[in-house]
Amino acid sequence: MNLPLKSRLLNDPDTQELIQCLPQIQTQLCQSQQDAVFLRKFFRGIDIQVIMKLYRRLCLVTAQRLRPVTKSSVALAANTYCVLRHYKEQTEAEELLNLLSKPHMQALLYSHDNIALKEYEPDISSLSRTSDKEEETIKLVQLVKSNEPLGITLQLNDVTGGIEIARILHGGAAHRSGLINVGDEVKEINGITFHGKDPKDMTQILSELQGAVSMKLGTRTRLAKDQRSSSTKVRALFDYNPFDDRMIPCPHAGLSFQKGDILYIVSQEDPLWWQAKRAGETRAGLIPARLLQERREILKNAENVEEESNRRGARSISPCRISPKSVRSRRVRKMMYHAVLNSDFDLGEIPTYEDVELLPPNSIHKRPLVLIGAPKVGRNELKRRLMVSNPGHFEDVVPFTSRQKKATELDGVEYHFITRDEMESALVAHRFIEHGEFKGNLYGTRKDSILSVINSGKVCVLTPNSQALRFLRTAEIKPYVIYIKSPPFQQIQRTRQRHNAVFVFEGNARPFTSSDFDDIVQTSMKLEQKYGHLFDSVIINENLTKAASELITIAKLAETKSHWVPVSWV
Repeated sequence: MNLPLKSRLLNDPDTQELIQCLPQIQTQLCQSQQDAVFLRKFFRGIDIQVIMKLYRRLCLVTAQRLRPVTKSSVALAANTYCVLRHYKEQTEAEELLNLLSKPHMQALLYSHDNIALKEYEPDISSLSRTSDKEEETIKLVQLVKSNEPLGITLQLNDVTGGIEIARILHGGAAHRSGLINVGDEVKEINGITFHGKDPKDMTQILSELQGAVSMKLGTRTRLAKDQRSSSTKVRALFDYNPFDDRMIPCPHAGLSFQKGDILYIVSQEDPLWWQAKRAGETRAGLIPARLLQERREILKNAENVEEESNRRGARSISPCRISPKSVRSRRVRKMMYHAVLNSDFDLGEIPTYEDVELLPPNSIHKRPLVLIGAPKVGRNELKRRLMVSNPGHFEDVVPFTSRQKKATELDGVEYHFITRDEMESALVAHRFIEHGEFKGNLYGTRKDSILSVINSGKVCVLTPNSQALRFLRTAEIKPYVIYIKSPPFQQIQRTRQRHNAVFVFEGNARPFTSSDFDDIVQTSMKLEQKYGHLFDSVIINENLTKAASELITIAKLAETKSHWVPVSWV
């Protein structure tokens, strides 16, 4: 039975303790009966009791040190949607799919991520402690500008009509001066009045200035804004050119990079635009924040799904209707759950940035070498030549199979022979990094076989299917992924025919055809587009001898040098 609010508060232990102490407080502190009456009335008031109860509960929550399980529940929900769509025939799966597509559930997960990232704190910089009007002061700043950008971006204040400094780039001339703050209003620069002008035009004027720069800035009394600095290091998983980005506030302030570059994040104050720099550089530039880039990729994949559906003349299977009048950001969140229908979401991640740290070489537990490439591109021959170069150093993994052992075979040499029931049980327990079925028999490579080679001190060499990367890239295995890339069609055709290369399948050998070469090239392009952000090194197998030599060199460097790896591996 629910008790009235007053009864529940009076049962609060803190309130009871205070009331019991009132006679003692009266004896020690109060000289008059009037003060005692005031204290009794004060402590028995509902408001003070509510405050005390809230304070006690906040102390309990703080003592528990609660931490979010994840800061990316939206991405996890999208991955779950991707998995469950293959089990629509099950009632529970269909029910969960419908639940994940509900706007209220999406909003709940989105709010959870904001709270986990602590993006709920209010901005009190606009509050004045003394007056409703802020007092403006004028300051003069003089800088010497070289060929580098000034290091600021501008924005229009819709209320005052003035142009304000939106952000200050780390390491730029404005940042090094220490005299310019975010929010300062630009009155004049070198005699040019900025008030009421277009920020884009003024940005262009700033980029053309050289030599001495005299700035008249208006600054208002305000509380200092908390700067969210960062020392995170990330690997870029996509190419970026700020001059191709129509959303960036100032292209000249942007930092261009390529897939695989290591970036040092120096500021995450802006939720949409981070400031980053390369190793050894002092000046930072703007790059899309992870949230912004994820939304772009989600929208792009969703549009690709819609275009593919329209191309086939099929009706979209998305359970979420999108109104033409919807705001673009809302469309992005709605598409999150339906973009996973695209096969690019197989890895359960959107390639934006990967938090990394340097992993030093380990002489005891060496990283496995994983050779990824299109079928018939030459991975197995390169693997054979690598192992022959140092037989006692490199070791292959013996696969498992459910087929019957032949009279000439030895268990544990060509295969580990087990029953089909045993193999199916191991598959259910996720003990295989890859598996397949051929002529009614199961084949696969077990995870513990790889770990056994690693623990032996040898270098494990694998040539798995590209789909196995999702199971191999773990902190336990720490693979070094080498992509064996196909040369262009004319080159691969010329080199293979020159050496009379043949394709062996089920014991039958035949020469390569033009169709085979085209399949190799096209599959290589698709693999690089889909998994290229996971590759540590790339070898173009144009000349087999040269490619084998390059592979041996890379294998040595993988053991002896430090490498950037996901931060969870270190």
